[in-house]
Amino acid sequence: MRIQSPGTPAPRIPTARTDAPAPAANTVRSPASGAPAARARDTFEPGKAQGAVPAARSNAARNLPAEIPTGTPDYYRQRADDFRRRNPGMEPPAYYMEYGQKYCDRFSSLGPKDLTPEGLAWRDRTLDALQSAIETKRMEDPAGFAQLERDPEAFKRFAYDSHPDAYVDSGLYKLPVQDLMKIGTTPDIKDLLTKDGVRQVIDALGKMSPGDAAKVAKESAKELVHDVKDFFSGLKPPKINLPHLSLPW
Repeated sequence: MRIQSPGTPAPRIPTARTDAPAPAANTVRSPASGAPAARARDTFEPGKAQGAVPAARSNAARNLPAEIPTGTPDYYRQRADDFRRRNPGMEPPAYYMEYGQKYCDRFSSLGPKDLTPEGLAWRDRTLDALQSAIETKRMEDPAGFAQLERDPEAFKRFAYDSHPDAYVDSGLYKLPVQDLMKIGTTPDIKDLLTKDGVRQVIDALGKMSPGDAAKVAKESAKELVHDVKDFFSGLKPPKINLPHLSLPW
């Protein structure tokens, strides 16, 4: 028998409870066997349902209006085609083809015999400004723009309201009067006499400054005098046939 000296701690006797390896974190033991069960999950693992989220977002992105370059001769046709792509079976706003594309084609066909160089430059700036107004609206709120397109009358009001700024900011009232006459008579009267058409004419006239009004009036008077001179210069005095008299001497 071994005698421990006073103050010496007794040796530790291992037991099954103290020497068994500690269970791993988040490990559940089986009640019957005490064996470790499957490790409990402490992190989120994506399941199959999550895979549909990126796909849904991708589909939504494809259904948004596409960006279309401005300043092109077929801009409105491309916008109409893009609408049909996103809305199968629906007709695009009538404005695209019945107004926008129609007058884009008509003004693009004007040449040096119809407009002065200043008038042709104004034409190009205005066509780009009108298309840019639509693209700006699309970029500001693509989903809202897509909804606006599905309301043809609301879309026409928006488009017509953008016309006066495009006309005037592009220099309409700086043009020679002969350009103003040609520009003013190019649209069909039926398009100008609608409620939206009349409003755009009034808005455009309201943007005319006093200086512009005086210039237009002066140039119009000069053009009128020139036309009157041309008219009378082309007239020949009437030929008067006097009766032949036979005198006796």
